[in-house]
Amino acid sequence: MKLPLILILSILISACSLNQRNLFSESSTSNDFNKNTLLTTKKQQPYLNWDRALTASILLNKDYPFSLHMNAYAALYHPDIFTLYKNDDALFALQKIKLRRRWKSDNEQQRNQTLLLRSEINLGAYNSQQQAFPIQNFILDDREPTYHYKLTRSLSKESTFPASFYLYISNIKQLKQLKLEPELARLLTNNNIQKGHINRLPIDIEFNINQVAGEEGQGLGAVMTRVIFYSDENREVPLRIDSFSVVDINEEY
Repeated sequence: MKLPLILILSILISACSLNQRNLFSESSTSNDFNKNTLLTTKKQQPYLNWDRALTASILLNKDYPFSLHMNAYAALYHPDIFTLYKNDDALFALQKIKLRRRWKSDNEQQRNQTLLLRSEINLGAYNSQQQAFPIQNFILDDREPTYHYKLTRSLSKESTFPASFYLYISNIKQLKQLKLEPELARLLTNNNIQKGHINRLPIDIEFNINQVAGEEGQGLGAVMTRVIFYSDENREVPLRIDSFSVVDINEEY
């Protein structure tokens, strides 16, 4: 009785070991990307959108006229309160005092916040001597000339907020190459070929907004601080993180 039982257990253990080997074999490419020592575990920052652009423009304007925009703020972010009190001036005035306090508090919580901008890059042929891919160009949604990025949101005709914000990253031209060791470069190239495209990568541009311009504060100046390169379209496997120098912005938008 013991012999058949031992034989069955041996077969089960062998089967489990085989499945485990197959599992690691199938995921070896992703694990190899994670061996890059330049990767960090820094908490991911929020992505830039119209709402965060509005907050950034307000924080850079020490004399921002909150009172002139309270109706627009209430209608956009607290439509239930706006609908309930908009026809009662006295009660609505009291509600706006509370909303203004909350609005300012929410803005202050985002002061000095680092943001992310989602993008993609196209890489040239790998240079084995420099151990780097040259970056031929990068792609931004709603891209404007001279590296402007346009953020829009649907607003009512009566809104006092700008319908669009324009972001200008002053040192974006520093993004020239992706340095990778030959082994990682080979893995990246093979991975892209399997997906049907050659050396196109998703990236996140990490930046700080430090200037505002325009009559409505719709022009935002920013400095790129880091770029996160991903090996997969879902941005789940970081490939490399590069830091960039800070430069002053001396241009008008």
